[in-house]
Amino acid sequence: MRKLLTLILLLVALTASAQVDKYLENHIFVGTMNGKIPVEVAWQSNLDGRMAGYIYYPNASKPAPILIVGHYGRVNPKERNSEFLNRVDFTEYQKDGSITGRFTLVFTEVEGDYEFVRGEWTNPTTGKKLPLKMESRFELPSWFVMTPNALTLPDRSAYTFHHSFTKDDNGWLQQIKVEVWANDKPAEWVIENDLLGAFDAYQEANLQWVTEDDINFDGIPDLMIFTGLGGRGNTQSLHDAWVWNPDTRDFYKVEEFDMIQEPEIDSSKKEIISHIRDVNALYLETYKWKNGKLVKVKTKKLTM
Repeated sequence: MRKLLTLILLLVALTASAQVDKYLENHIFVGTMNGKIPVEVAWQSNLDGRMAGYIYYPNASKPAPILIVGHYGRVNPKERNSEFLNRVDFTEYQKDGSITGRFTLVFTEVEGDYEFVRGEWTNPTTGKKLPLKMESRFELPSWFVMTPNALTLPDRSAYTFHHSFTKDDNGWLQQIKVEVWANDKPAEWVIENDLLGAFDAYQEANLQWVTEDDINFDGIPDLMIFTGLGGRGNTQSLHDAWVWNPDTRDFYKVEEFDMIQEPEIDSSKKEIISHIRDVNALYLETYKWKNGKLVKVKTKKLTM
């Protein structure tokens, strides 16, 4: 493999996440989507007003909780006939950080009792909407095994990165190791990558190995790790990239970045350009973000 990446989560962090905080409030709704697809929604809210949980499709081929993160939305003025009416808008995230759904629930709340009013799920790609019909429940379902990171992990400003190298007997760099710290505490997780190319003590001291560029153009620093040189003649820089999602409070690896050579980040156009050199031409591949995924949208050939 060109790269070896390991993500090491400490058992202590997992245990802390799995425990249900006594200050978290549970919300559970069970029903159908489009009148025929069974669906369950369970989320928790904390004292800061943040809310996160999971949506679950029990009849899926491989049912598994899908992360959702929500916030209070505006209620339709025509429905504002009760001071107890609530609206929550949710975004549905896959494990790679991509967005595969958005949905809204409107319900009343009176002394801890919830009554469903209306709801709908929307496909973020096609815009197709499916109605939801649900009823409130009191107990968290058995598949709700962990409080989401969105309610337990710190904000982006708490994170710092510390890199080191493994070397061969002659002092050449073989692998880069990046430890991620949060609130001055080390090793919540570790990223390790084999290096492509020959790098010595001079490059170790002078290259920018770890940078915090805003890769997805949301105004928040992300993470880029220089992993060596590739392409024709091994002259184009390669990077490992992770983006921070402020809603889920997680870093997500950008798998598509493995294909990008000598990346140029254009903040004004919100594009990332890959420079791929051939014998007599330079290919410029343009990437844009769509629904949380980095997608190649254009290729331009320049004759050299």
